[in-house]
Amino acid sequence: MILVWCTVLASLSFVLFPLLARDVWSASGLRFLAGLGLAGIYMPGVRMVSATATPERRGFAVGVYVSAFYLGSAASLSATGLLLPDLGWRGAALVLGLVSAVGLPLAVRGARGHASSFSSGRAYLDPTVLRDGAVARNILAYTGHAWELYVSRGWLAAFLASVLAARGLDDTTASATGSQWAALMSSLGAAGVFIGGWLSDSLGRARAALLAALLSGTLSLGFGFMGAGPWAILVIVGCLYGLAISADSAVYSTAITELATPGKLGSAQAFQAFLGFGATILAPVAAGLMLDLASALRRTVPASPVSCPRGSHPWCKAGPQFWSIALRLRRRGGDATLRCLGRLYGTRRP
Repeated sequence: MILVWCTVLASLSFVLFPLLARDVWSASGLRFLAGLGLAGIYMPGVRMVSATATPERRGFAVGVYVSAFYLGSAASLSATGLLLPDLGWRGAALVLGLVSAVGLPLAVRGARGHASSFSSGRAYLDPTVLRDGAVARNILAYTGHAWELYVSRGWLAAFLASVLAARGLDDTTASATGSQWAALMSSLGAAGVFIGGWLSDSLGRARAALLAALLSGTLSLGFGFMGAGPWAILVIVGCLYGLAISADSAVYSTAITELATPGKLGSAQAFQAFLGFGATILAPVAAGLMLDLASALRRTVPASPVSCPRGSHPWCKAGPQFWSIALRLRRRGGDATLRCLGRLYGTRRP
């Protein structure tokens, strides 16, 4: 029933947004409710999929499920770009909000028959689950991944739009076109999640997560400075970035179901959702602040290497990237390499 009611909450919030949002506070409140709904869909869904998959295919199964989230996000972004010129943002948001209501009958059908399987008699949040080092590290690694992902999402469409505007497109056309290209790059995240989950079944959760972290971290540090280069190269690297940045998502979602004891799995997933989705709240704000800072530097220090908005992205996410790499792959006994990576970023955490 949690899955069903959270689907209702998310869909209703999406529909009401273009009707009731009048300022930053009303808009933020509606988005907050939508976020609650999405979190209540995502984690119970992971648990359902994980419980029905065999251990040797669990990463693949959760990868397919999580990739649907990425594909839906990319499709909505692309549809926004198509609808925006004719309907404006309110009309586009209303259409997409109504489309989201299709998920309600699917949620009812998907949740049917699973309620009794997950009932353990526990009706409270158990913080002692965080005493398990493996669980705590997985949760923190997922938080680092969420920070990285949503900094990118909060920055990518604006970055591409600014690049296109600098090349002569008007603001509306640049925004619409930038959203469509961002959707293309983000849509590859669906394939990235799928590939990451599949690789984790073969290589192990730790190795697959480390591979994804190193690849996405390397690309992120250079991608923001490519706006003045050839558009084709920018698109190719952006597509690779969209593929890599999502590849470890299913790894952490699968690992938490394997690391937590059955009686505390719900609490472990609750903490993972709270911290992970909390990072998604702060990450776009951080991206926006860095864009504002870059614009200010552009006006005051034209020669600065971070004086244009395209330079703000790697600086915003480089530190959390180092920390998330350190967190991702420490197994239950830990290992020296990853402890060194943790010291590289010191004691500060995203």
